[in-house]
Amino acid sequence: MIPKRYLIATLFIAAMLLILAVVRGPEDARTGGHSATPVAMPLGLDSFEKLAEYRIPDGWAPRFVGAQDPDQWTPWPLGGGFEVPWEPASAYLEDQGLALNGPDGKSEIVLWKGLEWRHYRFDAPLASARLDPDKGTRLLVTLSLGKGRFRSQLMEVPEGRVVWSVESGPWSRFSWDGEGVLVGLFRNDGPLLLASLPLDGDPGDATLAPWDEKGLSAPPRGLPTKEDQLWDEGRDLPGSRLATPWGPDAHLWFPRKDWLWIGQGDHWTAWHLEDRVWHRKASGEGNLTAFPPLAMGRSLKVRNGILTRQTTKPDREDWKDVPEGTPAWPLPDAAWSWPSLETGLTAWDQRWGASAEAIPRERQREALSKAYRSDWRTSVRLRASVRGWLVDGPEIALREAKGSAWIWTGDRVILVRLPPSERLAWMRKHGPWK
Repeated sequence: MIPKRYLIATLFIAAMLLILAVVRGPEDARTGGHSATPVAMPLGLDSFEKLAEYRIPDGWAPRFVGAQDPDQWTPWPLGGGFEVPWEPASAYLEDQGLALNGPDGKSEIVLWKGLEWRHYRFDAPLASARLDPDKGTRLLVTLSLGKGRFRSQLMEVPEGRVVWSVESGPWSRFSWDGEGVLVGLFRNDGPLLLASLPLDGDPGDATLAPWDEKGLSAPPRGLPTKEDQLWDEGRDLPGSRLATPWGPDAHLWFPRKDWLWIGQGDHWTAWHLEDRVWHRKASGEGNLTAFPPLAMGRSLKVRNGILTRQTTKPDREDWKDVPEGTPAWPLPDAAWSWPSLETGLTAWDQRWGASAEAIPRERQREALSKAYRSDWRTSVRLRASVRGWLVDGPEIALREAKGSAWIWTGDRVILVRLPPSERLAWMRKHGPWK
């Protein structure tokens, strides 16, 4: 029998060790203990709840034909993004559906509505497709009708009724606030003809920006400012039209249905829609940068070559200086989203600003790629075309603001719910796309 004094001593020592462990806390793994820092659990196939699945017929793919945004001169990586209104058109329409092109010039939009797939079919290839950023009840598509010919049309969803349909250029987009549509026409190496159109009803009689504002410079030579100066396709384009010079260094931003910014090189103009006619509100020197949906910025050199940076509201021309010491802004690119003017990020985890370091890292893309890699391998063996579309593995399109993601494995497109994470919680709290 163990003497009582030994039992008391053993219990006393155990109690002291417990108190010591509580006071010191968990030891770091490098010293042989357990790390106090939470370690992310590996994400596998079971981590992602499948919401919907669409089996793609052979020869079809979530891709566009002849897609081109006027200020996006390099191919846009279709595999990701935040699906915000200022982003180039994506084949994955938020968490609602996808755009598909198939053989013989056929195409369709498939939307996941009411726990079923709804089909909107077209007899021409799709060049772009977007859902309005406000309610998701308007579908904007641009169809490729042949060499240099395109048609944009606005549809109601889920009904499928066509609100209007116009001959257009190879691109179309909603304003940042989702209340207007902008389409455009190129004429060889000449100007770009823009036209703004409403979300409801007939576009009405066409107008053309006169470029005759007092106190501002005359229009560039040869630029159309009257109806009889337009080419045939330009005359047929309805809406509130604006002809502007355009080159490889030009950019445009459409923050509101009645406000437009155009920058080219070190010169910019701001336009306001008044009584259905575009008028210049201001113009000046400097390079423009957008911070959607918060602000516009400009950089300009002043005396002695000193660079000054300023910002203004998206629908104002009221510039305010940026504090000294602010890091250089990234180059204009629709990949950037701006939760604040001190924080920028992309879906590929690029960051701008010191405060951006507090944003949790993006880890779901790699986890999804690993989880669905075996499905991709199976598709490669079944269809020879898959290796041409998806060279290195499945395509992942994150929709973090919606808490979902699209995965294209080759023969299927799968919509999954992303598991809760610090990053998703941060996005919902701070994202400008809320």
